[in-house]
Amino acid sequence: MMKITPIFCFILMLFFSSCTEKNVHFLEYKEIHDSLWNQSDSIGFEFEITDTISSYDVFLELRTTTGYNWSNIFVFSDLTFPNQKSRRDTFEFELADKYGKWHGNKSGVTVENSIKLYNKKVNFPLKGNYYFTVHQAMRDLDLKGVMDVGIKIKKVELQQ
Repeated sequence: MMKITPIFCFILMLFFSSCTEKNVHFLEYKEIHDSLWNQSDSIGFEFEITDTISSYDVFLELRTTTGYNWSNIFVFSDLTFPNQKSRRDTFEFELADKYGKWHGNKSGVTVENSIKLYNKKVNFPLKGNYYFTVHQAMRDLDLKGVMDVGIKIKKVELQQ
């Protein structure tokens, strides 16, 4: 039986702490029941912004199976501001190339994609709670093979 030494524990702790992504302000996933995302099912995320000066990158985090039938996905997003005004955007993301090779990180039958939603940096103009909702906008009413949908918001580092 192997004896765990304090040095080994320290090295293991350093390894795991170095694996965390830097500057992540918000990250949350929602599991899709039975990996079947219906067009009427909205997925909501609530996050707080206290820094209106910094810029952010916003990502759609998507976990699918290799059984997902399409090479792309269309989504509608609604961002509701603290003052209850909202903004709707439509996005299309390519998940596989024309030969069927998956983009993102594939492990077994799971494919993970982290897709930047906006080409430019986002500045949230108001302090307070924002609500981000995502709907699938494909022609199929039920998307089979979608396991999890998430949102990641990263604070942009200032370039020096």
